[in-house]
Formats: sequence, structure tokens, C-alpha cells
Amino acid sequence: MFELANWDKAVSTIKSGLEANPEIRTKARALAGIYVGKRGLMVVDVVGSMRRKYKEYVVPKLLPSYVEKAADLSLATLANTPPVWMKLKTGEAEVMSLVARGLIAHGKAHALVSEDEICNHWAVSGNYGSEIIDIKGIGPALHEYLRMLCGADTLKVDVRVINGLKGLGINADFFTADGLLE
Repeated sequence: MFELANWDKAVSTIKSGLEANPEIRTKARALAGIYVGKRGLMVVDVVGSMRRKYKEYVVPKLLPSYVEKAADLSLATLANTPPVWMKLKTGEAEVMSLVARGLIAHGKAHALVSEDEICNHWAVSGNYGSEIIDIKGIGPALHEYLRMLCGADTLKVDVRVINGLKGLGINADFFTADGLLE
């Protein structure tokens, strides 16, 4: 069996923090509701957040530019119309479209119609295949971020999480900065 040094202490510290700050759980549960009825915008958020300052650029600039010019904020629109008008890195508009198509394909495979229902089913059923993670430009961290926004109880392993684990005394050197296990 694989054991991590300081695991019990870290878990105890996290549990104590959650008990002392119950609003953390409330905020985490509310995360899935941010993009209800706007699942295309959710995908723009996920893909657009890679290697960008989220609070300084994604939220105040990138997301409003999509809202302003997109016909609507659905997955269907994003799947059919990559947002090439946005200030994005090369290939990101197509990645956004591919993610939207992957989620829609998941919905069709499971006879789901509502985009919110599709996203939630994809995220929490454990039945998410490779339709998203195999898209070049979507790594493990973005995949988990998408699952979080769709309603899964998961964690996006990124630099902040890795540093937090290290701060709790857990050797997190087996994760890359993109959340990959080495």
C-alpha cells in the first residue's frame, strides 16, 4: 500500500479548516450553478483560463468579450461557431468548440437534452470517457476544472493546490504543474 508522509495530519488540518469555515462547502457546492443556462460560456472560461491571470484577465476581459459577440451562451452555439473573434492563443477557439462538441456527444449518447443535465451527467456519472481529456489543449487540470463547474465533487490540481499540499507537509512532487502524476 502506498502511504504519504504527514497524510493524517494534513487531513486533520483540512477537516478542522472546513469545520471552522462552513461557508467553504457552501461556496464549493454553488460552483456548479454559476453557468446554469450558459454552458458555452463555461467552456470559454475553462479553456480561456489556461496560463492566464484569472481575476485580472479572464473574468473582466475574456468572458465579457464572448458574452458581447456570441449569438447565445449555449454549448450548441459554441460547438458550431468557434469564437475566432476573441483574443485567444492559437488554436484555443477550436479547442473550445471541440469541448462543446464532446459534451454534446456525451448528451446524445445518454439521451440527454438539457445542456445543464448533459454537463452534470458527464461530470458526476463517472462515465466520462476520453471525449474531453483527449482534446489537445485540455490537460488534467482543465478537465477537472470543467468537471467542477459541471457539478462534480473534485479538485483541480494546479500550482496552488500543489503548494497547499506541500504546506501541509505532503510531498506533492509527484504532480507536475499541470496536475499530472509523474
